Amino acid sequence: MDFARASNSGAACTCVVTEYHFHDRNDYSIEVDYFSLQELRTQFEQLLSSLRDYESTTASALAAMAAEDRENLKRKADLATSTFRASFRERLDNNTAVLDVMVFDEAIDTMMTWVLQVLPELGTGESVILSRESFEDINQCSNRLKSLTSEMEERDQACLWPFIRKLKVYMKAYILSRGLILADLPGLRDLNSARQNVTERYVRQCHQIFAVARIGRATTDTGVKEVFELARRAAMSNVGVICTQSDDIRPNEAREDWPSERTRITKLEKDIVDQRHVIAALDEDIREFTEEFLISTEDAQELLEIQQHRDRAKKLLEKFEFELSHHIITFRNRKVSSQLKNIYRSYPGGDHLQTFCISNTMYSKERDKPAQKALPFLTLSGIIELRRYCIGIVAESHLRATTEYIKDEIPALLGSIELWIQAGSGDVNAERKEQILDMVSVIQRELDGLTSPVSQINNVSRILISKFDEQLRGYMRQRAQQWSASAGQASMLWDSFHHSSYAAFCRKYGDHTTGKVGHRCWNEEAIRSMRSDMLGLWETFDTDIDTFLNQISMSIEEVFRNGIRATGGIANSDRCLQDRLNPLIATLHHRETLLLGSVETVIEDFQIKLSSVQTDAFSPIRTSIVGQRMEGIYDAANKENGTGSDRRKKNIIESGFSSSSLFVDHRRLFKEKFLAISETLQQELKDAVTHQLSFIAADLDTLRSENVVLESERNPEYRAHLTTELTRARENMEPVRSAMDNLLNLAREEVVMEG
Repeated sequence: MDFARASNSGAACTCVVTEYHFHDRNDYSIEVDYFSLQELRTQFEQLLSSLRDYESTTASALAAMAAEDRENLKRKADLATSTFRASFRERLDNNTAVLDVMVFDEAIDTMMTWVLQVLPELGTGESVILSRESFEDINQCSNRLKSLTSEMEERDQACLWPFIRKLKVYMKAYILSRGLILADLPGLRDLNSARQNVTERYVRQCHQIFAVARIGRATTDTGVKEVFELARRAAMSNVGVICTQSDDIRPNEAREDWPSERTRITKLEKDIVDQRHVIAALDEDIREFTEEFLISTEDAQELLEIQQHRDRAKKLLEKFEFELSHHIITFRNRKVSSQLKNIYRSYPGGDHLQTFCISNTMYSKERDKPAQKALPFLTLSGIIELRRYCIGIVAESHLRATTEYIKDEIPALLGSIELWIQAGSGDVNAERKEQILDMVSVIQRELDGLTSPVSQINNVSRILISKFDEQLRGYMRQRAQQWSASAGQASMLWDSFHHSSYAAFCRKYGDHTTGKVGHRCWNEEAIRSMRSDMLGLWETFDTDIDTFLNQISMSIEEVFRNGIRATGGIANSDRCLQDRLNPLIATLHHRETLLLGSVETVIEDFQIKLSSVQTDAFSPIRTSIVGQRMEGIYDAANKENGTGSDRRKKNIIESGFSSSSLFVDHRRLFKEKFLAISETLQQELKDAVTHQLSFIAADLDTLRSENVVLESERNPEYRAHLTTELTRARENMEPVRSAMDNLLNLAREEVVMEG
């Protein structure tokens, strides 16, 4: 059975963010995260405002609206009604005045009282995560998931989906076992503003985003286009498309739609018809034989041959049928994929757009059959290719971690063991011991430079904030007044909009399309002057940050280079000392590689966060700084209805965009976000350095500690046994290292070929 509902009718599961996680158990678990009381209150205010706005609009005013605006207004009112009825059921039946005549704030207060009756635990804090519910089999878990995301059959029982922010489902699934997390999200066109916001914020955190649509409408699907529009405004290049129901195609339609394939399809159809005639004739021959009460030995042999002929004919028929399905499905898959790539070529990442055409029906039908028979259908379903791609998203990080473990972590550990073994060998006199201690002190001083209070790593955040203030913040303060004036002037241009269109833009948070004015994004128009002024400065700032971050790795390399150089002087003059110090030198190289790898990962994470901060600062999307700052302004405008509401809406919007506080708050929040990621960067760099230096400190202690020497000397038999095992371990690692090198070379060759 299907684990989660695939439709979007009514209260489908796509109303709620649903994450799928791996756990290494055979049961299933669901974790529920509810909206906070304040978030629910804001949603109810928006929904009730939409409902009353629609009901207070006169018939003549509705008739004067553009058809799209009129339909959108009605859909939002219907959403409000269905959400309230799903949430409160009999409570609403017994108090219908809440939706129409009750004073607005009193109505909202009443609903919030009902919320605590439905979910008393929400009154214990801002956000509640329930304890996991566990289930023994998939049917139990699926039924519970449906009860959390669907309408309840019992009239006296409220539905839970309106109150849920996110669900986490835990299961033992192969595709999730490599660290992949799959998330099913509400659409960006979801009329519920809060869920739309959740989706937008969520997709900005994903490594890969797929817009999903039925293959027959994928090239024209508005939802797909809106995902790419968000990607454009948020500068995201990780969007792909999944086309579903790829097997939903009829040969006669394909024959008519694709003239170039008509001959091929007709030939395959004829082969199928002819083969069915052959099978029908053979079935008739078999029927004639079976009607006879007694048959001779010769007749029995002939019957067996006919039955074998029929079996071969059926297999040939299956072959012809698969060839026809394969041809028309594959041809349409390629055609749609090509069209999608042409449509979205100009969008971020459009030049390497990932598209997958899949059939879950075909996959489910064939997957339990014997492998040889099922594999062609499973491949044609596209599910295997999609699964391979998704697993590949996390494979690169796993390969990097495995490579570090085999090529550096294990050799570093073996080097530390060898240092301990050598400490008890007793072949170091007092003079050599003194030389080793001097060398250890030099190395220690160099390494201490990485963690001293005045080190670069301990001042990363301060340096970055200083650059931010010097290159960006001061300029933003100077230009804030002009930007406010430009935003105010932009908002006045919308004053001429018809009141119904203006209201529609308010309901859509300034991002809307009408037949008369086309597509407009008010946030984008309001920040155009600021964005134009700042993007050049940001590029310079971003380049400066990259240069500074590169210097961190260079400074680490210099510290290790100086430390290793300290071993060279004494090692080169004394063969015995050279043998003693070679393991330390090798270990230092391995630790340096591991540390630089960790630093690279930390810096890569910072750069991803920095890109997100850039989007927050200069993008018009709803989850950006300006989008969030204006959210309350749009909400206030949306609450206005009745006589004179058009003018009041316009006054609210215009005052919001022209307010001097808009760009003051923008500058403050911009710096706060940059400060937060800078402080995280500094702490993660310090953690990475401290982690590797702790191992090096232990190795240096091995060289200078008398206690370690005594410990190693105390048990020569154990030391000898450990020496043997160390040699064996290194011998065993050689084929592993060789295999890893071959794997890496193969991976590089594939990258070159793909390039």
